[in-house]
Amino acid sequence: MKVLFQARPDFMKNPAGDTVQIVSTGQALKDLGIEVHLSADPNIDLSPYDLVHIFNITRIKESYMFFLNAQKQKKTIIISPIYWPPNAYLKREGASSNALAVWKHMQPMRARLLGECDLLLPNSQIEMDVLQQDFLKLASYQVAPNGFPDSFIGATPELFREQFPDLPKEFVLSAARISPRKNQLWLAKTCHELGLSLVLLGPVNDQNYYKMVTDFLNVTHIGTLQGALLASAYSASKAHALPSWFETPGLSSLEASACGTVVISTDQGSPNEYFQDMALYVHPMDDASLRTALEQSYNASPLPLMQHIQKHYPWSRVAEITLEAYHKVLN
Repeated sequence: MKVLFQARPDFMKNPAGDTVQIVSTGQALKDLGIEVHLSADPNIDLSPYDLVHIFNITRIKESYMFFLNAQKQKKTIIISPIYWPPNAYLKREGASSNALAVWKHMQPMRARLLGECDLLLPNSQIEMDVLQQDFLKLASYQVAPNGFPDSFIGATPELFREQFPDLPKEFVLSAARISPRKNQLWLAKTCHELGLSLVLLGPVNDQNYYKMVTDFLNVTHIGTLQGALLASAYSASKAHALPSWFETPGLSSLEASACGTVVISTDQGSPNEYFQDMALYVHPMDDASLRTALEQSYNASPLPLMQHIQKHYPWSRVAEITLEAYHKVLN
């Protein structure tokens, strides 16, 4: 089987959750013997491919062009929406005044993709429920969750501690691009008030925001880590915190839990479907919730969540679910 993945042109240059999902799903499908190609060309000749798999309808313009091209060439179209309505985030204090209007203006384009594709692969049932609330007509669907690298099982702190010997022994970790949506400023401030060290991993999306976050003396930003060193960083931390405005469900939360770290997650989006009652949840507009979660994290056991995530969400398992969906739609 020959599959074409299509995604925003800057998905490698400006990495985010969709980047990880695309690369990891593609690699795990290749391990199953599927030929996977990637293109951001909206006019590509699709004749060599059995199907086109489009990722992310948040940035809809590019996805819409891929969709029109695939429809014109009568190809089977699968969409991973990675969708969550950003209303609360776009209405927050300091948000751009027309951002919500722009989002709403694009909804008809999203509606067309969601209604006219051959199959939807939402990351959770919760995501699908929200799509059903926001759009009238939807294609059939199969939940294909997000995952974590199989190689992260059994991660230990040694590699990270050797590489960064000057970091405090106990710290809170947050792996995500540095941007207002990920809410690191709130996390930095609350950790500072509690006397906790905070280590940030990930690229900088917003320089002004980054400066405000790193003005706190308890914050260390390391940059982006990958592979065994990233797994070791998760393993070395007391807790991993992702108090974002929403997540579906937050790839770094999944990865951290697989490495045996206590997870503090936003309650907005689909984290609850993955982590159930085994994570500590915060609400992005409730200061007390983050303070309480950080305090509780130092005595919480990561084991129940670790075992649950390792059993259900390795990328190898996600690829099997995805391939099943491909077969279903092609038959």
